[in-house]
Amino acid sequence: MASVNPFIAPTTGDQPWVDQMRKTLKTQIAVPIDTPPLSIFSIPKTLKDEKPEAYEPQRIGLGPKHHFRTELYQNMQQNKLTAVKRVLKPHQITDLEDQVVQNIKNIVPVVSPCYDTFPEMDEDAFAWLFAIDGLFLLDQLGVYLEKGFAIDEKGLIMLENQIPLVVLKEIEKTLLQSENCESADDFWEAKFRYFAQMNSPFILSKESIDFARVNHLLCYTYHSIVNNEKVSRDVSFTKPGSVPNEKPATEELMEAVIQAAGIIPAAKPFLGILQNLEKLLYETGEESSIQEIRVPSVSELGDTAGVKFVLSKTEEGIRNISFDNGSVYLPVIKLNFDTEVILRNLMAYEKLMAKNSLMGGFGLELTEYVDFMCGIIDSAQDVKVLREQNIIEGELRDEEIVKLFNGIGRSLGNMSGESNLRKTVAELNKVYDSVPSVRIKKEADKQVRAAAKAITFLVSISGTLVLAREALVQVSGSSSTQTLVSFVTDHLGIFSSLIQ
Repeated sequence: MASVNPFIAPTTGDQPWVDQMRKTLKTQIAVPIDTPPLSIFSIPKTLKDEKPEAYEPQRIGLGPKHHFRTELYQNMQQNKLTAVKRVLKPHQITDLEDQVVQNIKNIVPVVSPCYDTFPEMDEDAFAWLFAIDGLFLLDQLGVYLEKGFAIDEKGLIMLENQIPLVVLKEIEKTLLQSENCESADDFWEAKFRYFAQMNSPFILSKESIDFARVNHLLCYTYHSIVNNEKVSRDVSFTKPGSVPNEKPATEELMEAVIQAAGIIPAAKPFLGILQNLEKLLYETGEESSIQEIRVPSVSELGDTAGVKFVLSKTEEGIRNISFDNGSVYLPVIKLNFDTEVILRNLMAYEKLMAKNSLMGGFGLELTEYVDFMCGIIDSAQDVKVLREQNIIEGELRDEEIVKLFNGIGRSLGNMSGESNLRKTVAELNKVYDSVPSVRIKKEADKQVRAAAKAITFLVSISGTLVLAREALVQVSGSSSTQTLVSFVTDHLGIFSSLIQ
């Protein structure tokens, strides 16, 4: 059987590649279906390293990326076949190959480009894989609609586990359409919406989603969340690394003192004590080392600037965030045990579509919202305030919610463009920075930072001089320790006068 992946670079000669391109183009033109966009991505290693289990299915492997993973295949394949029998009527099972597999094989040329990477596989295996996984997904969506549960809800919504809608439509058109009086879009709206509604952390848009723009289940959930507001906005990323991760001024000063102790022989006995003290005061752990959007926490804004957090008056979504008359209006978010997995996959889909979509139309509004929540939630007290205002709901405890948002952290790069949320952040920072006590503290930090940098510079110069003098003493054969001590003492006097 021919390979279904024409996008692997040729290894021998040019003519086989030309022949393959000619065949692929002719076949794609012959298929009476528009080629869907690239929309199913392999999660980048930088994201996967943060929390692999949030992106790699643990129970159900769907599609070519995970279907044949040994541990998933062994435990789930019979369940998939049982699900296929539930969806099909007895007479349809015997004709499965002719009715479904063959039709999927015919649309192979427009399905494989939905994936950024695709394994070598012949057309028959590809068609059977999607016939089984597509029918299994339809079964799970139907069971969820009727009984409110599936084998693994979060597995069905993971980005790498998505089944292209074009495949599901082919199955529905071949086997199920005659049994439904509703239109195809109504059929998919009913299947997808209930699942998305029950698993989404946010309120979904009341308007029906245009299925011409839907690529798969995760895509439907994303659009239902982000489009819950009439006005669309464009928010994108600038280059990563443009946000400096400044250390507190006191930490810089401590590092300068430790550096000085390291080069002054008389201070070396105290070096270990100073290093342990620095670790105790400033070591923040792996999670809090992730950068966050620059915005004060809920508690800081409330206690220092008198800012209140209030539930939005309408049932709109993440676009409906504003700061008015001393109050921040936020939409409700429901946080349960699967929420982090869902949020992470939605954000990954948004970022990768924004990066790879040739047609445009993808901003980073969900990512921006999560960055904002990471910034304003630093402690359980912050969560408590938001929970009391019914902005946060769900089963997670306050400490678990803090861990969730601190673990996701902020995205690499700066946001560019305009949105209500960006304007809100700017207004909050302006109000907070205008408080006299905050202005005084920031000015003091600025002065201490300047002093710390000056000390660091002088320490470097003095260290060089000390080493040079010690080398001179050794070369001249002198053992006058008193001279060296006097030299170091003079420099310590310089440090003392700077600090004072």
